[in-house]
Amino acid sequence: MPHVDILFSQLQKRKTEPAQVKAAIDNFEKCIVDVRNRIDDIINEAKSICAEPQGNKRRRRNNSSHDHRVAALEACDNIVNSANDRFHFKDHLVAASLF
Repeated sequence: MPHVDILFSQLQKRKTEPAQVKAAIDNFEKCIVDVRNRIDDIINEAKSICAEPQGNKRRRRNNSSHDHRVAALEACDNIVNSANDRFHFKDHLVAASLF
């Protein structure tokens, strides 16, 4: 997932504190969950921006908004799961900094 790769590369600094890492990952996951919760509004906004003019041409199968919603929710879930898999060590970093 490119979003998680970007986060991973940003956290590869030499002088990154464990608390900063945990805060950055938690903030990233929170932002993705917020997007997931607002997915209906985002889809409606995208439809209003990308409204196609009606013409005489035959139309392709109209993808329902349900299909778009399911795909968007799945993408958000995949991003969060990928972040959790890659950064499952974040709590260990904070515990290790206590010693």
